[in-house]
Amino acid sequence: MIPLVDFLRHVETTLRRNLQDDPGQLNAVRSPHSQSLFIVAGPGSGKTTALALRILKLVFVDEINPAGIMATTFTRRAAAELRSRILGWGDRLRQAFINEPRISITIKKQLRSLDLNRIMTGTIDSLAEEILRENRTPGTQPPVVIEEFVANAFMIRAGLFNHGRYNNQSLKDYIGQLPESAYRLNMGGISQTILEIRERILHDQVDIVRYRNNQRPNGQNPHSGVPVVCDAIDDYEQELQSNLLLDFAELENEFLRQLQGGSLTKFLSTIKAIFVDEYQDTNLLQESIYFELAQAASNNNGNITVVGDDDQSLYRFRGATVDLFRDFPQRVQNAGITPKTIYLSQNYRSTPSIVNLCNNFIVLDNVYQQTRVGGKPQIITARPTPYDNYPILGMFRDDVGTLAQDLAHFIYNVVRGNGVCVQDADGQTYTIQVSSSMGSSADCALLCSSPRETDSQGKPRLPLLLRWQLKMLPHPIQMFNPRGQALETIPDVERLCGLMLECLDTDSRVQNMVHSLPHIAVDTFNHWRLQSHSYMSKNPSPPTQRNWKRKLTLTDFVDAWQSRHPLGRSNWGKEITIADLAYKLVTWIPNMQGDIEGLVYLEAIVRTITQAGQFGRFGARIVFDNNNPRLEDNSIKEALWNSFVPLASGAIQINEDLLETLPRDRVNVLSIHQAKGLEFPLTIIDVGADFRNLRSAAFKRFPRNGGKTCAMEDELRPFSPLGIARRSALNRAFDDLIRHYFVAYSRARDVLLLVGLNSVSQGYNTMYSSREIPNIATGWDRNGTWRWGKGLPNLIHI
Repeated sequence: MIPLVDFLRHVETTLRRNLQDDPGQLNAVRSPHSQSLFIVAGPGSGKTTALALRILKLVFVDEINPAGIMATTFTRRAAAELRSRILGWGDRLRQAFINEPRISITIKKQLRSLDLNRIMTGTIDSLAEEILRENRTPGTQPPVVIEEFVANAFMIRAGLFNHGRYNNQSLKDYIGQLPESAYRLNMGGISQTILEIRERILHDQVDIVRYRNNQRPNGQNPHSGVPVVCDAIDDYEQELQSNLLLDFAELENEFLRQLQGGSLTKFLSTIKAIFVDEYQDTNLLQESIYFELAQAASNNNGNITVVGDDDQSLYRFRGATVDLFRDFPQRVQNAGITPKTIYLSQNYRSTPSIVNLCNNFIVLDNVYQQTRVGGKPQIITARPTPYDNYPILGMFRDDVGTLAQDLAHFIYNVVRGNGVCVQDADGQTYTIQVSSSMGSSADCALLCSSPRETDSQGKPRLPLLLRWQLKMLPHPIQMFNPRGQALETIPDVERLCGLMLECLDTDSRVQNMVHSLPHIAVDTFNHWRLQSHSYMSKNPSPPTQRNWKRKLTLTDFVDAWQSRHPLGRSNWGKEITIADLAYKLVTWIPNMQGDIEGLVYLEAIVRTITQAGQFGRFGARIVFDNNNPRLEDNSIKEALWNSFVPLASGAIQINEDLLETLPRDRVNVLSIHQAKGLEFPLTIIDVGADFRNLRSAAFKRFPRNGGKTCAMEDELRPFSPLGIARRSALNRAFDDLIRHYFVAYSRARDVLLLVGLNSVSQGYNTMYSSREIPNIATGWDRNGTWRWGKGLPNLIHI
């Protein structure tokens, strides 16, 4: 349709993207439509640009039908970004081509009829669900996919309560032997671990019969808890099947079955190009799906393009197998496809100082180099000038309280003051200050291994201490950290859930009738109710009611509900949705009306209620029938089980899609996993604010064993086509920790600040020991050599 030379010219003139300056991107975009690609993309190297332009090149130059292009990403946020780029750039290029005088009328007509919206973009789960729905056999039900908390509820009910497995000592012993699991032997912890095992069974294509019955590689018999786990999984799966439901792992498994079974032949006949982003976080099940799609595309004279970076693999704890990315060129040849390897190494995000630190860090550990893609070049600075090449900074203090105080003042001076002056090793002075016209608190982000604000003993950690210190400033700065606390322990959540329980079930009447409720949930229910009574006693500000002669208090509202006597009308309704009750109650909880963190919490609660209602008899409604009081009791029982137990037992997490847009007026606190794909002008990395020479904390700095992820791999992979891992569990744990901090350091655009205790920079903690305590984040290798050196002389300390 459009000659390649004209396409590239308009990419430069219309989109202001000069691909001639980046051989890797140019090579990726202009490769023939039948050529499959293996793109190794370093951080900040413009992989989204390369993906979007290659897709548009296939459409405009190679005349590939947009409906034959499928692009998967790891997160919904990344999918939205890629789709926005494709549609935005596509429309601009199309208009530019149409305005070309030498383009024929016939081609202009073709261009106008192109529907770029037909390009399939999304996560593998969302695309699988869409494809199965649109290509299902007439008369069959479309896939209904449950969220993780619903899966947890099904596992608790069908897998653990069934046959009393929650009390089975063999099961507890088996779960407890996994690292990091011994302290989670409550109902929710056991349920979550069994679900993780089941996901790995599907992800690694494990032969569950062999897993249940066969001997282990060391000749030992299977643990007596293994059959109990398998029985729980069987009952869980039967519960899903009887309700015609799928969880996400089974959705992918069903997608693969239909791809291989011939029921998606019509769909496969249309596929011409497959794009897979973040391939380093793929598992064997997903690889099998991609290879089926790639084979179909190849048969249609198309291609598969995979993009990723083994150095940025962060999700092995979710079942990702990074070797699948490293070995992709060899593995995909089994499907008759020979990809071309392309390296994207020009970093457009960060300053030379940050790029140099990242390059230095990733090669410190010699053993780690054995795991990397061969021939990978270093990333190089390609960021357009002008910019200030700030030095890498370090802030280390004797205790975490002082660290939080000084860090808060640093942020204040950068955001609201006259800036912070620093001097590099050559005597060059720089002033760190946000832009007066475009800058905000959101230009600063604190990245931690965990954003939790308290430790397991309830002691405040750096994120909470920083929140307090930022509030105490002359002009307070707010912080955004919705994952800083367990949802069920957040005061406003406790109040709202307690108020709902008091309205629905006065004095725990129905709750006390259900003897099988998990103890952890009952304890939380009772605590919530106490919190609601305490809150009501404070007489919080009521909503504005013009039609009332007096102000309606929260106590008035709750009393009306408990007595089932309406205020302002004559008759009590026949039913009400629990979500409606929640929305009415939050009018007395200000933080859930206007505060962005409060709104996130409210959304998580309402989603839980709404989604749980899809799988119950009463649909998250309370039914009132004076002639049949049992209906009301049964609807309350269902609400307790389906909505409130998941909330109370810790099964509900703040999902990624609730955090798609970070607020522009707050300092953001994120886990390093959350920060994947993001970037910040000022990036603060916690490399040791919790520094302790304790065995339980070793996995955060210098592993002593493989941890839960590697233990589960070693337990299941002997029964998988993947086979036993070639590297020891301990080496894999070190590899993961190196990747963890490489990702963290590469998020920074302008300023990178490492923070922690002085024990981090000095290598030991005099409170506990005078012996050196190694820490991978500060430049130690796994052999115990401190490559950066005592005192961290490569940083400018402030």
